[in-house]
Amino acid sequence: MPKALIRAVPGITCGQCRQAIEGAVGALPGVTVADVSTGARAVAVLYDAPAEPAGIDAAIRGAGYRIGQYTDGSTS
Repeated sequence: MPKALIRAVPGITCGQCRQAIEGAVGALPGVTVADVSTGARAVAVLYDAPAEPAGIDAAIRGAGYRIGQYTDGSTS
């Protein structure tokens, strides 16, 4: 069963931001969904191994964005 992760990303302001983050996070092995909400300024991710929260965070930062407070929705 996939795990869920939500990250607040205050710098999301436009469609280009959405594309950059979804592309970076979605390219990670194990990520099945990377959905950016420009209104909520958040990224929702569904993932399985080998993806992990630290790698997802690194992809967001690598795309040029900082991470705010988050909610970890995983069930494990």
